Amino acid sequence: MGKVRQRLADLREALSVGTMLCIGAFLLSACAGWLLNGSVYAHVAEYCGIAREVSTLFSAGLFLVLFFVASRKPEALDRRIMAVVSLGSLITALLVLSFALKLEDGPSTVLGFLFLNIGSVWAASLLALALASLPSPLAMTLAMVCGMPLGEVAVALLPMPSFEVGLIAITACDALMIALLYRGSAPALDRLTGSASAADLELANPESFLRPTHALFVCAFVFSVATGYELTLNEVAHAPVSSDLVSVVLVGVALWMLLGSQNDGKEDTLFSFSVLLVIAGFLVAPFTFDSGLPSANALQRIGVDSFKMLTLLVVLSVGRRNAFALLPTFTLVRCMMALGTDVGAVAGHTSNDLASANAQAAALIAAISLFAFIAFLWIGFRKFSFADTIRGVANVNADAGASEARDSFADSGAGAGAGASIEERCAQLGAEGGLTERETEIFAMLARGRNGQYVMDHYVISRNTVKSHVKHIYAKLGVHSQQELIDLVERYE
Repeated sequence: MGKVRQRLADLREALSVGTMLCIGAFLLSACAGWLLNGSVYAHVAEYCGIAREVSTLFSAGLFLVLFFVASRKPEALDRRIMAVVSLGSLITALLVLSFALKLEDGPSTVLGFLFLNIGSVWAASLLALALASLPSPLAMTLAMVCGMPLGEVAVALLPMPSFEVGLIAITACDALMIALLYRGSAPALDRLTGSASAADLELANPESFLRPTHALFVCAFVFSVATGYELTLNEVAHAPVSSDLVSVVLVGVALWMLLGSQNDGKEDTLFSFSVLLVIAGFLVAPFTFDSGLPSANALQRIGVDSFKMLTLLVVLSVGRRNAFALLPTFTLVRCMMALGTDVGAVAGHTSNDLASANAQAAALIAAISLFAFIAFLWIGFRKFSFADTIRGVANVNADAGASEARDSFADSGAGAGAGASIEERCAQLGAEGGLTERETEIFAMLARGRNGQYVMDHYVISRNTVKSHVKHIYAKLGVHSQQELIDLVERYE
């Protein structure tokens, strides 16, 4: 009981204004998604069903664009300009879709969804930035594991409005999210836009960033296939079926995350829970084609929502270790999720079309999806660990990487290194570590605070070549980031 009381005291301390704003943003996000799928998309499906999948592709494309901008040109993400663009896009979407939905015009509807996605993508990104700006990991976790389940509770209690009201509410939710998170996201966003790009920092700190081919992104795609399947399977009047069980279980998951034992493997335990529920959903699906029971949808919804909670936790934990990896990692995860949702939606629609005429064919689709899901996890994720992914990201100090002030430490050495220049120290360390001549030269540049772009320009070599040299240097010297490398040279005697 003492541990529980202490945990509750810590949670009360973490419940700040910023935490409450993030929880409110989660509620708004859940309402916007619920209204979009149950109200607006349901109406659009009556005259232009493909518009829903095109809209999801728009979302994936916008997250991908944001990934490249955050990685290569972060200074372009000016907070004020992005707020104006996103709010303007939401107003434009409201005007365009108001006419398009009433006239049932397909091309105008698709155009309206593009503008709507611009606003919603930026609102989602601001939420990630605001969470990362909270003062402690506990505050971040509290906002996330409270906000997501409370969002499910809210949509379970609200009546589904008409598409006209739903459209207004969606744009209002996204706009209010942007307004609520504008100040709270400033610390993380300003730090990102005021530093070297993540692509440049990655050259000198390869272990501080997740590669686009990392298993996290692939896993996000695979789980999101189940998301799309769940949203479309057995839909009623083109709207997803719902179950109150989802909100109840997710509240239980949130309580376990907040009050349960704080062991290092909690992320992997949540992953296993998510996998089992998604598998159960695929198994139950063929038995629901005739009855229309929401059991398969509920199981998969709980599984994918738990996975979304886990994924966001991993992304934010990576962001706390390396603030410059936060937005690139988050946007690439969301891009893969959107693509996976589209694939799953096609499978769900196909199952619905076949269920009435050929239930065996519909069951075959569920069986194939289940086999592919299990096979992929068995082959690619037997040794994968979310906890190890977080711990594997090395801390990075971009300010140190951009500074030349480190040159002054040459006078602080003693013994063999006393009075030696940086180059002399690096030469001695390089010889001890078995570095090649070129690696020793690059080692000295990194020790002086030069970044990867400087090395590329100086030697006129490719980005991949610089990455390869840096990885070899770090492996031979037993360091994981440029800051650790600089500290190693500082301490050398």
